[in-house]
Amino acid sequence: MNPPLAFKWHISALLLSLWPVWRWYVAGTLDGSNDGWGLLAAATAMLLCWRARRGSHRPHALPAWPLLLPTLLLLAYLLATLAGLSPALRAIPAVLALAALASIGCFGRRIHLPLFALSLLALPLTASLQFYLGYPLRVLAGSMSVALLQLNGIAVVREGTLLNWSGQLISIDAPCSGVKMLWAAMYLTYTLTALHGFAPLKSMAAIALAVCTVVLANAIRAAALFYTESGIVHLPPWAHGAIGMIMFVATASVIVSAIQRLNHSAQHDAEKNGHANGLPQPQHIHMAKGAPT
Repeated sequence: MNPPLAFKWHISALLLSLWPVWRWYVAGTLDGSNDGWGLLAAATAMLLCWRARRGSHRPHALPAWPLLLPTLLLLAYLLATLAGLSPALRAIPAVLALAALASIGCFGRRIHLPLFALSLLALPLTASLQFYLGYPLRVLAGSMSVALLQLNGIAVVREGTLLNWSGQLISIDAPCSGVKMLWAAMYLTYTLTALHGFAPLKSMAAIALAVCTVVLANAIRAAALFYTESGIVHLPPWAHGAIGMIMFVATASVIVSAIQRLNHSAQHDAEKNGHANGLPQPQHIHMAKGAPT
């Protein structure tokens, strides 16, 4: 059996064997507690695989034991099922097994980091992320915003997820936790690093920068909203959402700009390596004044 046909059979068999996960996926996506943005991540992952296979004119050189990682992840899914773990936990090794198989078949790699990450982002886990990450992110945003406000001479202290200013309590509520901004930043980062073909280390650098950008942007947003919610600055009601949108656009712009700089740096390093290895470079011919052209 030729490799492309074998890959299609393996993918089809894996998709059929994981039917309980897809049933949970549809139910979770349609659930009102989650949003449908995971479908965008799933569609992006499939488009990246299609783009890789369409652009490959010859089969990839496969690593040794190419089916080892998908098999181990599928085994982890079976053990999680036998242990009676929740469908959300069982879905994680299931989608990673599918991503590992697609990574081998489409990219010739055992682990294609953006593909793995997009597969996880595709899961309908918004409510769970808000439950587990929402409070820590709100506390972090509160601590950093307090530092920013104190630099401006405002005597404010943090009490949990509340900002106390002269007895007036301003809450950093769940929608301002930054979970959705973090999800969007991760989606943008993984998609761009995949399109630019970043190496794993450069991808991890981009991810770390994106996380730091989101944390800082959320703190600035919390500090800006403090002025409106405390009454120091009087703005119309729509200003609350506008401030959040401005910070979201600014965060996305910083991430895109940083990834472009990392890409230019990678191209520059490749050109330097080409010079160092003595590869032939284009010759520049200077025409003398008056010479025929």
